[in-house]
Amino acid sequence: MVEILSRLQFALTIAFHFIFVPLTVGLIIIVLVFEFRYYRKGEEKFKKLSNYFSDIFLINYAFGIVTGIAMTVQFGTNWGNFSIAMGDVFGSPLVLEAIIAFFLESTFNGIWFFRRHALSKGLRLLTVAMITAGTTLSAVWIITANGFMHNPVGATWNGTKMVLEDFGQIVLNPYTWYMFVHNHLSAILLSGFVVLAISSWHLLKGKAEDKELFKTAARYGTWIILITSILLPVLGNSYLAYLNTVQPTKIDMITGLDTAALAVVVRLSFHVMVGLGFVFLGFGIYTTVFRKRYEQSPTLQKYYIYLVPLPYIAIIAGWLVTELGRQPWIIYGIMETSAGVSDVPVSQVWFSLITIVLFYGILFVMDYVLTIARIKKGILAHEGGVVNE
Repeated sequence: MVEILSRLQFALTIAFHFIFVPLTVGLIIIVLVFEFRYYRKGEEKFKKLSNYFSDIFLINYAFGIVTGIAMTVQFGTNWGNFSIAMGDVFGSPLVLEAIIAFFLESTFNGIWFFRRHALSKGLRLLTVAMITAGTTLSAVWIITANGFMHNPVGATWNGTKMVLEDFGQIVLNPYTWYMFVHNHLSAILLSGFVVLAISSWHLLKGKAEDKELFKTAARYGTWIILITSILLPVLGNSYLAYLNTVQPTKIDMITGLDTAALAVVVRLSFHVMVGLGFVFLGFGIYTTVFRKRYEQSPTLQKYYIYLVPLPYIAIIAGWLVTELGRQPWIIYGIMETSAGVSDVPVSQVWFSLITIVLFYGILFVMDYVLTIARIKKGILAHEGGVVNE
């Protein structure tokens, strides 16, 4: 029971944390594009769009930090044996994530939040570029740790724990980089849908003076969806070929050679992810080709508002394929998941699970209220210490 509850709790915290992570990872890249256009062209519309969407980024970044801390704590509380086994390997990438990536993005996020309207064009671009670099590096180090769990290289098992031998192999692990690029493209795709949905709402219900700005934002969101939806299946095909060499049991689950109940979940999740990928591609092509029709159609704009859950579903389905597909291993081929749980009373796990569910419910409501309120205020209204344009 301790293992089942611990796995459920970790799944819930990861899933909730991943509401914020792909959105912020992708959205800051879109903000960077707007800042680059403002720097090159000096057009105020790109500055306004950058300020607006970075407000939404900052709200969700803050909630992502809180949920990330709760997620990390679980390694010690619920997965103590796994933490002991992985301490040597996890230590370096997670420390680097904190002292390089997190400090970098947090420092420049502070500058951006409090002083962006006092910065020159060049400093604005530099600040957003540093935030983008920080979020990207953070993803690199987190996925480096996770990639090792799927393809353990650069360390050996001494019977009780992994002993680090070659940190370079861990960093250059091909599995890590397939995961990183795939995750980043998925995050950018999701953010493209968010930008398009927000733009659709404003074209349908927003202020008249904002509509031209949101037409520009919608155009960028559409192109981002199209480009990422083309790149993702190209990368995914190469990813699958690689998986066949390092995780053949996962491929058996995907292809149906393994017929266990867990394998059925993996296979269905894979088909949901791939099926939605084709939907995204068709959607991107249609909206790019018929952009004028979209801009003039309240019906299309209304539908587009509700598309945001689809990339989230695809991301969660991909996560299920990745993580359930390596079971029963927590370190593939070395340590089973059942061996990684902490030796704690089941009552403690029940308490932490219920507490986290209640806490996350409160956080979700807070994030939703703040984000929706900011979205509806439009381009010209800025809060959180930021003056009007």
